[in-house]
Amino acid sequence: MNIHKKLHAYYGDIHNHCGASYGHGPVEDAVANAKMQLDFVSVTGHALWPDMPRQQQGMERRIKYHEDGFRKLAACWDHFCGITDHANEEECFVSFLGYEMHSCLSGDQTVMYRDGAGEILQSESVEELREQLTRLNEEGISCMTFPHHIGYKQGYRGINWKTFDNSVSPVVELFSMHACSESDETAYPYLHSMGPCDHDSTYSAGIEMGHIVGAIASTDHHSAHPGSHGHGRLAARAEELTREAIWDAILRRRTIALTGDNIEIDFMLNDAFMGDVIEQPNANRHLQFRVKGGGAIRTIELLKNEKVLRQFFVPKVTEIADDSGSVRAKIGLEVGWGSRGKTVNWEASIQLQAGQILTAEPRFKGSEVVSPTDHEEDFRFSEWKQDSRQSVQFKTKTQGNSTPVTNSNQGFSLEVDMPADASIELTLNGAKFTHTLRELITGARSGYIGGYGTPAYRLVAALPESYEFEAQLDDAPAANPLPNGKDAYRLRVEQYNKQWAWSSPIWIAQ
Repeated sequence: MNIHKKLHAYYGDIHNHCGASYGHGPVEDAVANAKMQLDFVSVTGHALWPDMPRQQQGMERRIKYHEDGFRKLAACWDHFCGITDHANEEECFVSFLGYEMHSCLSGDQTVMYRDGAGEILQSESVEELREQLTRLNEEGISCMTFPHHIGYKQGYRGINWKTFDNSVSPVVELFSMHACSESDETAYPYLHSMGPCDHDSTYSAGIEMGHIVGAIASTDHHSAHPGSHGHGRLAARAEELTREAIWDAILRRRTIALTGDNIEIDFMLNDAFMGDVIEQPNANRHLQFRVKGGGAIRTIELLKNEKVLRQFFVPKVTEIADDSGSVRAKIGLEVGWGSRGKTVNWEASIQLQAGQILTAEPRFKGSEVVSPTDHEEDFRFSEWKQDSRQSVQFKTKTQGNSTPVTNSNQGFSLEVDMPADASIELTLNGAKFTHTLRELITGARSGYIGGYGTPAYRLVAALPESYEFEAQLDDAPAANPLPNGKDAYRLRVEQYNKQWAWSSPIWIAQ
């Protein structure tokens, strides 16, 4: 089922930070890291906080920290803009200019300009910001804003759905390093020092209130590493990789929020695609979707008005039905482990004995630091190349996992077409390991570089039946529509490796 042939999936991160304000690493490193594993980016500078709680006791250090960062961005803004604009290469890589405005009352905002130039607007409130952006759009300067880490309690930098206006905010960010804001019960709870998640600030609450707004995810990473795997990113469904096309896809809510893996979703209702609003009262409702995962898919849930309408369970394949030809699979490699805090520099290669690599997807993470120090280092420590259809090489570094539940490993994914009994040969820091695809189909394989307690690797594969799924069904109008008189349908995808995806909804009138 190829639902929408013209719309390609492009992957990006439009809310992330570097040392241009408070954060780590030069903007040049942020752009280089983005180009390594993304199709588009907006590197974000912290710019202002008009309603900072200055009278609250104990805020002195935080006030200075933030104001120093704001001044730093203002001083380097021209350079920041120049690097961002220069990074744009139509049909190859797209960059947008962005900055962040904090707001206790209405929730933090990410402001973006489409065409590589713009100013920091000295807005006193989110309402004033919207008015300023509306005027700029009327003058032909394409710009938008979207709320992020929306799940914090309203008044404490969470979204205010009662005053939310989608006129210049087509999407909201429901996942980042802060956690998942889809609902108040998710696999990624709010644990940041800023506080817990509040139901009234969640994405689900906004949809239930009748807001027409799409879903995205971004890293909000502070170490010059846009797309840092596992911290959040988005897919935009667009006809081509240009500023105008990606911008239009976001405006039209043709977006997918992702935790890390590049998961592709096609989702249609009648002749409408995700993000669309259909004014077809009493129409028949034919829904169809296709999901291509970054690994083995566990469940796909179809939500209607924020209730699960249908759940699809995708059994994980552990054997091959036909041994006569090649097998198509996703192979996932993780490297890391070892002693906590001990840096390991990795030189790795993956070589197929037979068959070919169809797609290569790096899954690199940035350094887990937020506050800047006196000694900035080069934050460009991962790289990769593919020199043939059977081989990939990469370099990266790990420092062990800081806790038994913190994954600081680095990774890589390949989609391959190869015989089941052909070998996958790994060379990791000079040590060699070999596994057949058939071994991986039955379960993950691992090894140690130098014996017990030393850095290690894990290799796992998923077959097409496990990472591709499609379905279609018919539905009728709900007995109780949303306050806007519409029903909203969206998809939620969970993989076995705990990577998630959320589509923007489709809305249809009752």
